[in-house]
Order: sequence, then structure tokens, then C-alpha cells
Amino acid sequence: LVIYRHDTMSTAVAFQSHVFANLINAQVAVLDTYKGHAKAALHVQDETGAQASRSEQLRFDSVVALNPGLFEVAMQGADGEMKARQRLVALNRESYVVIRCGVEAEEGERYQEELMVYPQSDPKVFVDRSSAPRVA
Repeated sequence: LVIYRHDTMSTAVAFQSHVFANLINAQVAVLDTYKGHAKAALHVQDETGAQASRSEQLRFDSVVALNPGLFEVAMQGADGEMKARQRLVALNRESYVVIRCGVEAEEGERYQEELMVYPQSDPKVFVDRSSAPRVA
């Protein structure tokens, strides 16, 4: 359940929810809770330095399955400028939420456009296990 500002004029709230399926692969729900005029697009790509270099657009209000791995979620503005990047460590049987948030409030406090990834899984899972001590 994600609670966010309903609009830019009031402090009323709205919410979105999702029930994840019981899948082996990691699942990622992509939500756009940002309220304002700015437009943005999201992409998920292999983390910098990865052997492969794949990139796919993430559509807001959708759910995608990912194979395990180290990824980066990138948010680009309508002008092509990179607005934010967040690491996504995808583990099997884990559920994640990618949220674009912020509000250009007409009254009251404004919150800048941001990108959140939750939860943050431990990347050490993908460290080379050949150097790990063996148990007899």
C-alpha cells in the first residue's frame, strides 16, 4: 500500500496497492505518485560495469518480472536529462516497488521529484562464491 498526495492543490491523500503473485523471479511494481507538471520515463538496465549491457523501459502502473542480478533504475526527464538513478538488487522470490514521487504543491511545502526503490536487497549475494570458505 502506497499513500501519496492526491493533487497539487490540497493535502488530501490517495493510495495505490498491489498484491504480488507467488513467482520464482523477482517482481517489480512500478508506480508514479508524482504530482506536478514534469514528465519522466524510467529504464531498468544492467549495472555499470556489467558484462552485458541491456536496457528496458519500465512503464508506470505495471509489474515486471526480473531475473536475479544487479540493476540500475534510471529516471529521465522529457528533455532527456538524467534526473535520478537507484540501484536495484533483484533476488528470486522477492517483491520490489519502484516509485517516482514528489509534489509541485501550489500551496504548502513542495517536494522535489525523486526515485525510490524498496526494499534494498544485499548485493553481496552476487559476490564470487568460489573464494568463500568450504564447509566439509
